[in-house]
Amino acid sequence: MAAVGEEKGEDAPVEAQKWEVPEPMESCLRSMETTHRTILMLRCKVVVVGDATVGKSALISMFHSGGASYPKQYVMTSWVDFRVKQVDIPDTSTAVELYLFDCAGDPVFNQVEENASQYDQAGFLFVVYDVTKEDSFASCAKWIQGVRKGREDRLPGVLVANKIDLEERRVVDEQRGRDFAKENGLVYFETSALQGNYEGPFRHVAMEFAKKYEETVARAEDA
Repeated sequence: MAAVGEEKGEDAPVEAQKWEVPEPMESCLRSMETTHRTILMLRCKVVVVGDATVGKSALISMFHSGGASYPKQYVMTSWVDFRVKQVDIPDTSTAVELYLFDCAGDPVFNQVEENASQYDQAGFLFVVYDVTKEDSFASCAKWIQGVRKGREDRLPGVLVANKIDLEERRVVDEQRGRDFAKENGLVYFETSALQGNYEGPFRHVAMEFAKKYEETVARAEDA
C-alpha cells in the first residue's frame, strides 16, 4: 500500500483535483485538508468479475448513480469498464474511493486470461453470479482462481448472488452460495439491481478496506 498526498495550510483554498487511473492501478491513500476538517481518503481497486449477463454492470451503474441509473437494455462489456465512487465510513473522518473495474465476462474474449493485467494491485475481489443460471455459479471458481493466481496473499472479497427478484426461476439456493463463499474466503451477499437492493456488498468492501488500513497502521506503530 503506497501513500500519496500533500500538506496544506489551514487557510489554503480547497482545490478541485482530477485523479487519473495509474497503470497499474494501486490501492493506496491520499489525504485532503479543508478549513473544516481533515479527511483521510483511501483508494481501493476492486475487480468485478463473473460471466456475461449476470448483472455486474447493472449493479455498478446503480451504485455509482445512487440508484438513478438502471440499464434498460443489455450492453455487453467488451473489455473493462471503470467507475469511481466515494464511500464515507460512518462515525469516522475516513472515506474510501472504490475504483470499480467491471471486467467483461463473455467467453468469446477468453476473459479470465485477457483481464489478467487488470487484476494487478487489486485490493478486493467482487464475484457476481446469476441465481437463475447454474453455469454462472459454476464459473465462479475459475474467476476466483484467475484473479488470485500468482498472489502471495488470499485476496479478500465478496460473492454476490444477483437477480434474487427472479425467485420463481431461481436454481442456486442461498445455502449453496453461502457454503461456496465460506470455502473460498468470501463474504456472501444477495442483491437485485432491479429492486434497488445493491449497496450491501459495495459498502462492505469499503468498510473492510478501511479496517484493513487501520490494522496495518496499528501494526506499523507497534513495530
